Amino acid sequence: MAETTTATQAPEAAPGAKKIGGWTMAAFAAPSAPLLALSLPSLIFLAPYFNEHLGLSLTTVSLVFLSARILDIIVDPMIGSFQDRSTPKMGRRRFWLAATTPFFMAIIWMVFIGLQPGSPPPLVAVCVLVMYALFASMTIAHLSWAGELLPDYHGRTRTLGAVQVAGMIGYVLMLLLPALVRGNGGDSVAAVHSMGYAALITLPVLVAICVLCVKEEKLPPQPHVSFRDTVKALLENKSLRFVLVPDFLIGVGYGVTGGLFLFLFRHYLGFTANSELLLLVYFVSGLIGIPFWTWLGRRIGKHRALQWGCIHAGIALALTPLIPKGELMIGLGALVIAGFSQSAGTMLVRSMMADVVDEDTAKTGGQRSGLFFGLMLTTSKVGLAVGPLAYVVLDMFGFEQALGAANTPTAMLALVLLFTGLPFVLNMLAAWWVRDYPLDERRQAELRAEIAARS
Repeated sequence: MAETTTATQAPEAAPGAKKIGGWTMAAFAAPSAPLLALSLPSLIFLAPYFNEHLGLSLTTVSLVFLSARILDIIVDPMIGSFQDRSTPKMGRRRFWLAATTPFFMAIIWMVFIGLQPGSPPPLVAVCVLVMYALFASMTIAHLSWAGELLPDYHGRTRTLGAVQVAGMIGYVLMLLLPALVRGNGGDSVAAVHSMGYAALITLPVLVAICVLCVKEEKLPPQPHVSFRDTVKALLENKSLRFVLVPDFLIGVGYGVTGGLFLFLFRHYLGFTANSELLLLVYFVSGLIGIPFWTWLGRRIGKHRALQWGCIHAGIALALTPLIPKGELMIGLGALVIAGFSQSAGTMLVRSMMADVVDEDTAKTGGQRSGLFFGLMLTTSKVGLAVGPLAYVVLDMFGFEQALGAANTPTAMLALVLLFTGLPFVLNMLAAWWVRDYPLDERRQAELRAEIAARS
């Protein structure tokens, strides 16, 4: 790996940089708790829920999630561009965060609670598509606002670090629910229902706290960007590709790991009664690791910290199947180590994307945060959706969830290789891809100065 960049030689923040207090930052980050809690954890539990409770085959479940995410390729950038061009008096990010909430709550109820056994696959697919579109509207608004709240290099790391902390807290609390439900005699269906009710209660409260407590700087509306121009921007913007490619690779890795985690730990490693606890420990470790990755990003630069995070994640996940079967204490220790870098990729890539927006603003004069974060959300969601294609591969090798540990050796080998090999390769590719990323702290300060001079 190349030596560290000149990141530490640049000033801590640009002169006159905005200051945000701790309580205000906490209020701003709060909505990411239910939002992020509905991303990877929902995928971990919804896919088996659709298989077991609704009666859909593993292949159908994979196709439902994948088809919805493929449509997101068009929908998410359109949502971001539309938000950029809107001019509500309360601020475009605050408005869309608040306005989408009631519709998102309705579809959460439908997907987590309302769908019943025997629901036709097209209905399930439409519900998942609508849920992802509304999730995109809220997430794009929140992340775009995060990039604009503290627009200097380290300010963005701080803001998106706070967003990631809130999100990981949401992860942990969402993962506690299935364990609590099972501990009180509930089954997997009751566990998924409890996750839906938790989101319905917390989402409106935390969005209201954010919208009412945090002011948004008003920016002029941005010009319409056609789908053709969006694709052109993607192809011509080198820095954007430096961010979107690792975001996609990391997303696929997360999708594979999340989708197969319970299968591996329950059926291969023998943690039938403790798999939810181990998953919880994995995410708690990711929460604990956020301050370290934030510090490392400040110390050596975001993309260098991202490289180390990807390398750590790839190696740790590759070694996971070596955990002695049924040895709980060793399993807990291994997942503390493996989960430490779990949040590094998401946080650092998003912070890097905010700097890419600055480069585009300096070049074009437009502030297209919504468009760019819409593109990023697309790659993340498509990556996560590609992960469940692992179910199709398992189906091909004869893996059946109902058989548990009685699956054939061939099916078990396929499970182990998918869980270890694919995330390892993807993380190493992501670390290699960003080796020459051009937007370090000094370059971002120059871009902010150009933007300020133009203003």
